[in-house]
Amino acid sequence: MSFIWGSIDTYNQNMKTPEAKALYKKRGSIVEHPFGTIKRNLGWNHFLVRSKKKVQGENALIMFTYNFKRLLNLIGIALFKKLLIALKDGDLTDIREEIAAYIAMFRLYMSNFLQYIFMVQFSKK
Repeated sequence: MSFIWGSIDTYNQNMKTPEAKALYKKRGSIVEHPFGTIKRNLGWNHFLVRSKKKVQGENALIMFTYNFKRLLNLIGIALFKKLLIALKDGDLTDIREEIAAYIAMFRLYMSNFLQYIFMVQFSKK
């Protein structure tokens, strides 16, 4: 059986290279995380409907829920309310800067927090 990129044998051979293994490992840590979160936190483990169109709709709803929850975790409820008001008014210039500043501050905070955690963990050993 042949695909656009070649045969299955060629694909399998290419996947055995160290570069492909590293890329696949990186993909697993980035791409698979949302699906694990969806299964664990949202309690989703199978589709409740049948037919491709209905499954696509259910999947879109699940992904929207995940992304919405992620947005609220990133920017918080107060900033989200401001975002809704800005969307209603049609002026997003100020809120974009505020969200970017908030996320930058959050990243800095998390970076410092993680450094502290690792420092405490290694000092105990």
